[in-house]
Amino acid sequence: MTSYTAGRRYIEPHPSPFDVSRLARAAGFTLLLVFLAATFMSVDIDITRLITGLPKVAGWFGQMFPPDFSEIDRILRDAFQTLAMATVGTVLALVVAGALAPLAARNTTPHPVVYRAVRAVFSLLRGTEILVFALIFVAAVGFGPFTGVLAIAFNMTGALGKLLTEVIEPADPGPIEAIKLTGAGPVKTFRYALLPDVFPNIVAVILYIWEFNVRASTVLGIVGAGGIGQTLKDSIDLLDFPKLLTVLGVILIMVVAIDTLSGWLRRMVLSPESARARPLPVARRVEQA
Repeated sequence: MTSYTAGRRYIEPHPSPFDVSRLARAAGFTLLLVFLAATFMSVDIDITRLITGLPKVAGWFGQMFPPDFSEIDRILRDAFQTLAMATVGTVLALVVAGALAPLAARNTTPHPVVYRAVRAVFSLLRGTEILVFALIFVAAVGFGPFTGVLAIAFNMTGALGKLLTEVIEPADPGPIEAIKLTGAGPVKTFRYALLPDVFPNIVAVILYIWEFNVRASTVLGIVGAGGIGQTLKDSIDLLDFPKLLTVLGVILIMVVAIDTLSGWLRRMVLSPESARARPLPVARRVEQA
């Protein structure tokens, strides 16, 4: 050791207690604690009432057996109507969101004003709860499954548009730049460069939204939007617990089946094996077009 370093030791620097970043973190943490405390106080948590109410729920559960299958054919028709509402609503939302999503992605939008305007529309539709849309359309077009379709379509246009833009924006810019060098316009650039790159993720997003809509549709009937939710509400209103158990069983089976099918399709689309069938190079696809 040289004479310059002999007898010297490292001293850990101590940040100032008035450091701006430390004060900001402390203030943020304090605000978070205050917010959490305020939320717990506002919801009026009462464990005593929960303990008192549990025996009542247990009594209802006992009254559900045996389940009532006398109207199983009607319940199954209502379940299919719920599935149909979710499917048609998802398709309508996909048509609108698919057309608007390229305008709301930074790498495909024609102008920043268009980008912000379409993003605002997506946020408005996504921020309005699906049950609120259902109540609005019940007043506008009356009761029935068409109301449920409209509620799903409007709400999911915002949600699906948001997810599609998040799929489009991280796309690899290399193929896009390559196809632009061939003189291709925006439509061919999107069709032959961007879409093949993001298509598997788009399919996965669509399947996820469809799966979510099936679950959401089961409660839309509570506000008169058709489907098995209306049967569920009627059973609860009449305290018909055996029929309620049958309805809940059908809903559970349907939701689990749709979740399983959707998950399997997503894995199939996103699996590495699907990459074996590689698309044609960008330039050749443009020439053949």
